Amino acid sequence: MAASATYEQRTLWRVRRHLDTARGNFAVVAAVFVMILFVVVPFTYLLVTSFKEGTLAFLGEWSLINYQNAIDGRDLVYQAFRNTIGVATIGTAISLLLAGLFAWLVERTDMPFRNLAFIVILLPIALPSILFVLSWTVLLSPRTGFINVPLRDLLQALGIELTDGPFNIYTLEGVIFLDSLRGVTTIFLMLVAAFRLFDSTLEEAAKVSGAGTFHTIRSVTIPLLAPALLAASMYSFISSMDQFEAALVAGLPGQVLLLPTLIYFTVRMQSPADYGLGAVYSVLFMLLMVVLLVLYRRIINKSERFVTVSGKAYRPQIIALGRWRYLAVGGVALFGIATVGLPALTLGWMSLLPPNSALILGSDTPLTFDGYVALFTNPRSLTIVWNTIVMLTTTATITMGIAFLVSWAIVRGRARGRGLLDGMSFLPYAFPGVTVAIALIFVFLNPPGNYLRVYGSVSILVIGLTVTYIAFSTRLMNGAIAQISRELEEAGRTSGATQLEVMGRITLPLLMPAFIAGWIWVASHAMRSFSIPLVLSSQKNQVIAPEIWRVWQRGYLSEAAAYGVLLMIALIPITFWMRRFMLRAGRWMGD
Repeated sequence: MAASATYEQRTLWRVRRHLDTARGNFAVVAAVFVMILFVVVPFTYLLVTSFKEGTLAFLGEWSLINYQNAIDGRDLVYQAFRNTIGVATIGTAISLLLAGLFAWLVERTDMPFRNLAFIVILLPIALPSILFVLSWTVLLSPRTGFINVPLRDLLQALGIELTDGPFNIYTLEGVIFLDSLRGVTTIFLMLVAAFRLFDSTLEEAAKVSGAGTFHTIRSVTIPLLAPALLAASMYSFISSMDQFEAALVAGLPGQVLLLPTLIYFTVRMQSPADYGLGAVYSVLFMLLMVVLLVLYRRIINKSERFVTVSGKAYRPQIIALGRWRYLAVGGVALFGIATVGLPALTLGWMSLLPPNSALILGSDTPLTFDGYVALFTNPRSLTIVWNTIVMLTTTATITMGIAFLVSWAIVRGRARGRGLLDGMSFLPYAFPGVTVAIALIFVFLNPPGNYLRVYGSVSILVIGLTVTYIAFSTRLMNGAIAQISRELEEAGRTSGATQLEVMGRITLPLLMPAFIAGWIWVASHAMRSFSIPLVLSSQKNQVIAPEIWRVWQRGYLSEAAAYGVLLMIALIPITFWMRRFMLRAGRWMGD
């Protein structure tokens, strides 16, 4: 009996000790709970569903039938896998070449108008991918494309007869073209700091030894920048694997399947929808992305070996381009025309066409503002705009709140498992948007998630986007918190403040520049998000980006273009506002 009492006392003592530890590590416990809720639970449902028979609403017994069906359709899977790898590989190579060249021109040469060039290269961020892709389908449609038609006339004058083309956007090459142009800005922003901080002493030594400019770049500059180039390449490759807009709009009409569109087609377009098979495709795609993410993290962790900037004073060498100076400016201008100029002009002209008018280059169709009038007088449009505002503000606030909590637990927490928490917070970057959406469908259409009645509301869009953006947000906040001295927080605890009060009254105000920068970044990306809102959409939670695609599909091209123009007008100032706060918060981003 005494032994039994001793055992009970020991158990009670252990429970009290664990509770005291949890209270002392409130942020760590809360962060773990949140990450399990937002990351582990959805993808556990996804994995479980892939091993279940039956329909989405009535999951049956455990089975390998879904995997067997995937094996039976392996030719289709192989085609999608091959196309996805091909697009990501070639698109990343082209993006890296252009971005590296632009970063070198802006930071290391005497190219004229370098500040303006930086803005031109940054501007594509303000053009949502869906608008970029839709505008290029108008420009390079094989029969009526605004670029193809005059090219055919020119070739006909030279004696070459063509009935369509010469370019066709609805091909694998067209998807690669779209992906490579969209990837340049992201890689440029990742490389420009590396070129700016590069110590040119080794380059100068090579030139003293008699090496020319191009030989120095090839044998000294590129090898020393290899970690930054490789990290940017891996980041871009992972992003390209997840690209959805070009695959949907330009790929599917030309029967070019990629893994994201294969998943979307399986669960949303084919009849009847096969959610079990879609879960299998999602699991396989997710595992592939996790492997790529692990490689990316290893590259980042080893990059310190190549540090060339020390505490000594240095000045990056400015290379004279000579007669190539204005050719370089022309290259940047051409990129701006291809990524922003032509798409914006195309959408602007289309938005002024009368409803149901044909897209014929050189037609004398009178221009009108009927598309904008229809947009502003349609009550449904106002609802969609309101849903979008609610979605982006709520997503940005919740995402940054979670990021602050998780990052504080990672950087300041003293409990075990912080490394695991850090990895868990970055893991969602490896989850494709379509996969995130499918996982949330399984969560909120099955018990106990279906009792919350989240499916079909704006809330499910917020949850999906929060999962997607948590990786970037925690990277930003990790570096910011690391720059705050512990002494300030310890002083607050000594004065009797609780851990929560210290975080809210001392740490968060000091982090406000980084917090606001992240908030704007998340809000602007949520505004133009496409894949997750498209897959999770219903009549009650429509938002702007997927609505543009639906209106376009129904043939209301001027109304869709008007939506696009208004979205661009809203995003342009937000983009430059985001850049200003990012620059102000740059000192916080040490991670």
